[in-house]
Amino acid sequence: MGKVQTLFKMFSKIGEDKSMYDRYLTLRAFGTYVIYDKWKIRRMKKFPPAIVENRILFETNDDFTDNGRALFDYMVANGYNRKYELVWLVHDPSKYKKYETENVKFVEGFKKHSTIRHAVAYRYALTSRYIFYTQAFNWIGMARKGQTFIDLWHGCGYKANKNNRKVFFDYCLVPGDVFIKTKMEFFGCSSKKLLAFGYPRYDQMLAGSDAARAYREKLLKESDSEKLILWMPTYRHASSERLNEETLNNEFNIPILDTKESLLAFNNFCKDNHMLVVIKKHYLQIPYDFGENVLTNIVYLENQDLEDNGLQLYEFINCSDALVSDYSSVAIDYLLLDKPLGFTLDDYEAYTESRGWVFENPLEYMPGEHIYNVQQFEQFVLDVKNGKDEYGEKRAQVRAKTHNVTDCYCKRVLDYFNINP
Repeated sequence: MGKVQTLFKMFSKIGEDKSMYDRYLTLRAFGTYVIYDKWKIRRMKKFPPAIVENRILFETNDDFTDNGRALFDYMVANGYNRKYELVWLVHDPSKYKKYETENVKFVEGFKKHSTIRHAVAYRYALTSRYIFYTQAFNWIGMARKGQTFIDLWHGCGYKANKNNRKVFFDYCLVPGDVFIKTKMEFFGCSSKKLLAFGYPRYDQMLAGSDAARAYREKLLKESDSEKLILWMPTYRHASSERLNEETLNNEFNIPILDTKESLLAFNNFCKDNHMLVVIKKHYLQIPYDFGENVLTNIVYLENQDLEDNGLQLYEFINCSDALVSDYSSVAIDYLLLDKPLGFTLDDYEAYTESRGWVFENPLEYMPGEHIYNVQQFEQFVLDVKNGKDEYGEKRAQVRAKTHNVTDCYCKRVLDYFNINP
């Protein structure tokens, strides 16, 4: 009777905006969890199975991407999988059949149509010697002696932390020593848990790929452009309302281009100068809606576009001629490429009041053009077109503070944990 009541309560919480069929599928996921998975998980936690010494588990915020993907690709390319079992928790294992090779496995982490973990996800989490992830792994609810939890994280930028995060790890990566103090405060952890090794995805960004270069040429040809500027704003209006930054409110929720007229005028300016601007939104940002405006030289890049072309984001970042951002961590990452940077700062004062900064003088850590209006944005585009770059020395100074540079970021992480092929 207790299980029936639990199912009824769960069903009542399922969104009313869903169709009856979708609600049925979600309820079925809840039902199998209550009947089977919940009991199985409790038993495994009470009587944990043995840790498999050569098993390494991966999970990323968005399936099979980012730092975890970069580390995995490096390990497979260099034969680590002959010694270690590499397991991924993903939503749909069938999507990754082509990546299966010796000792590589993709496991369904969530029950379909729900946010509930499979019992099998707990089994792999409880038995893996090393666990690499990019957000939080708190769901496991316990740490076992003999396991090491490494949070590869997703970037260190300029923004102060809204709230302390309860993130579970033994170690967490940061790009350089300057970020250790800020992350100590953010996570409430000791400095010993923070490793200034940089991120595995830096190897992807520094190397690029043939596929990324081919995609760049395709975009340039379609827009009759000579150079490509990548624009990656941080989020203002997030998919989760509690994360919203109410510092910028305009027609398109994007910096600088705050009206239909300015958007079209900037597009035509880029067209006349044979320059392409590719906008990649922050993963938390709700989609930008440019209405029915016909844009030729401002392209909106979706995650699906990357997936369709077999690309990781940081491979594509390598192929840009310059980056425009604002307070996002990608600007810190981009310093390693030593290419021109532009920073849109039209809501800088509002951001200072509402969120604040990790640096006492954040503008000193922004070595590039400071853009407050459309005219300055257009000048930055012209500078990139003409190869004008006056910030190389300043970038080097900031890079020395924010990065701990090495030849291979993946290898540095693996060597630290004595993970050898």
